[in-house]
Amino acid sequence: MDIFDLLLLSIVQGLTEFLPVSSSAHLILISEFLDSNDQGIVFDVAVHLGTLFAAIIYFRKEVVEMIRGLSFKEENKQGTQQLINISIGVLPILLLGFLLRDFVDENLRSSEIIAYATIFFGLILLLADRIKTTSHNINSISARQALVIGLSQCLALIPGTSRSGITISAALFLGIGREAAAKFSFLLAIPTIGAIAVSELINLSVKDLLSQGSDLVLAAGISFVIAYLTIGAFLRLVNRFSFTPFVIYRVLLGIWLLSYWI
Repeated sequence: MDIFDLLLLSIVQGLTEFLPVSSSAHLILISEFLDSNDQGIVFDVAVHLGTLFAAIIYFRKEVVEMIRGLSFKEENKQGTQQLINISIGVLPILLLGFLLRDFVDENLRSSEIIAYATIFFGLILLLADRIKTTSHNINSISARQALVIGLSQCLALIPGTSRSGITISAALFLGIGREAAAKFSFLLAIPTIGAIAVSELINLSVKDLLSQGSDLVLAAGISFVIAYLTIGAFLRLVNRFSFTPFVIYRVLLGIWLLSYWI
């Protein structure tokens, strides 16, 4: 991968990982534009590590609370509950992701499926955004709600769905406010992206790591900065505006994919 491709794809990954627009759709779109079907495992590892650390650093307070919650002491009750909720929420995607990874890679990574998923789940987000919310605090999310959100995340195995988009949609349908929904979605991304990064690192040889170490550092750094800025901007704006602009963008992108690439 040349430096231009690496820079462009790292920026796109960092920007779209946490927005409800589907990073996979954009990476495939950019790959088609660059006439490249494989970004390489080093790139995948790098950008996932970058976005992972962006979420960890941004939500460092919540992460520390959850670590303290491992003690299950009364004074750490809030952190314990968040830890339980995140653990419940991530289990479905870890299980199904392991079982269906090969099936997804072999059968669902087509431009047509991505286009239809981009449009369909964009409209789902539009409907969810119309639901009246009754809970605006992430600490009020119950274990049952966490499970429902976690189950919805499994739909993100379909390229074009958007992991953040579908989990935010599920939270909104449950009556959780936009900011709390987005925050829980981003916290849920930490173990999810972490699992992806670990699975990719296992397949990365020491030779690959040493020979492409500079690419790894550069891609990780770029995706980290872009993802960190994106999380902050998104959370600041989420209560001021609806998700309609993202829905419009998704529908237009899906239509363009259908008309141009298929």
